[in-house]
Amino acid sequence: MLPVAAAVYAGTVRELVIGFKEHERFGLVAALAPMIVASVELCLASLPQGVAPVTLVPMPSAPAAVRRRGHDAVARLTRRCAVLMRRRGHVVAVCCALTPTRRVGDQAGLSASARAANLDGALRLRRSVRDDRSLTRPIIVVDDVITTGSSAAEAVRVLRTAGMDPVALATVAATRRRGAGLSLTVGQD
Repeated sequence: MLPVAAAVYAGTVRELVIGFKEHERFGLVAALAPMIVASVELCLASLPQGVAPVTLVPMPSAPAAVRRRGHDAVARLTRRCAVLMRRRGHVVAVCCALTPTRRVGDQAGLSASARAANLDGALRLRRSVRDDRSLTRPIIVVDDVITTGSSAAEAVRVLRTAGMDPVALATVAATRRRGAGLSLTVGQD
């Protein structure tokens, strides 16, 4: 699966993500959504079928994080991305297809293998979307930041097990630890 980030998770980009996600600065979606659009469009350009109808599936936030933050940041960002993409002529749907199955430990400071173990079995497909026709299209998983790819790997596992076709991961940013292995579309340093 192709992972694409619009920038490195540092400096202003980091401040924007944290402000939007943790400090209820919802207006920052206007700065972050175009970055996701850039990542998604690069993903689309790499697909054999080109710019086909796709479905964006946001990585779910933990219920406790949604309560604490007052919103599901990645879902909000994904919906705004879809609006912008439709304005540019893309056929795109959003489906919040994934949901957490359990609480996971804090990922901060964990190695890639420890993160993968922490997330193993942590997501499932929502029962309410099993018959959603948009999930028959190629799927691009959307997240705000990629560190090791463990969250994305778990999302892909769940989607593929359900017979779906996740083809790419689009993010706002990649940590420096991960950034060397990603396609960076804008804001390279």
